[in-house]
Amino acid sequence: MATNWGNYTDYSGPSKLPGSATHVLDPRLNLLAALIPGLFAAKSCLDIGCNAGSVSCQLAFDFHAAAVHGVDIDPKLAAQAEKLLALRASRLRPPTNDSEHVVDYFPMSAVLTHGYRIEPESEASRSSSSASALSNWPRVKFFSADWVVATNQSISGPYDVILALSVIKWIHLEHLDQGLRIFFHKCSSSLKPDGYLIIELQTWDSYEKAVRPSKGPHFNSNLHLLKYRPETSFDDLLAEEGLYLCASSTALPRRISVYRKKVIS
Repeated sequence: MATNWGNYTDYSGPSKLPGSATHVLDPRLNLLAALIPGLFAAKSCLDIGCNAGSVSCQLAFDFHAAAVHGVDIDPKLAAQAEKLLALRASRLRPPTNDSEHVVDYFPMSAVLTHGYRIEPESEASRSSSSASALSNWPRVKFFSADWVVATNQSISGPYDVILALSVIKWIHLEHLDQGLRIFFHKCSSSLKPDGYLIIELQTWDSYEKAVRPSKGPHFNSNLHLLKYRPETSFDDLLAEEGLYLCASSTALPRRISVYRKKVIS
């Protein structure tokens, strides 16, 4: 079901495999790891529009990110993301003298029988800026916020990688052209030098399909105010912020583009 912001419960974009379970790796992340080897390993990552947390959790558990922040405007989805994190953390085998952590080690039946080993965080603890929640691996934390206008310093970076998967359309429709420019500027300022911004492109025809009564009713009027188009405007807007296209793929239903922050010498 869509919300006033365009969110969908447990939505992972057109790249999600039908019937896929949480342990099935997101093909977008697999593609990105192949495009740029080592893109996520030991890196700090921000997942904007994280939805129910699948990508954020996979970045930490399966792609070995050092720290991950997931941000979604919908507090219900942030709560779902916390539950997914607790589930995957509960299935984790702690490190031993002979091996590192082993993900998905304990079966689902163990969690169903004995409950979570690590409980989901509450809304109050999610909004806290305390670093204590990040002290143990996996270092994943979820926030409910509209990142475009959020002032929370806990999600301001700097990050090595920022992901904006299946979300920019909704940001554009909500905040209009000026808000899109603010978003791109904030992405650039929140990245470390040589950091990466990853965009899953939502084409203009998908904007038009988004204008439906089941989604934000204000999108219909906002759509007609937009001058920038994803297919023609984004590269130039991002270049103005020092972000330049360095890799791209059309292997999946939507084009995945990777922009790198230019180092100022």
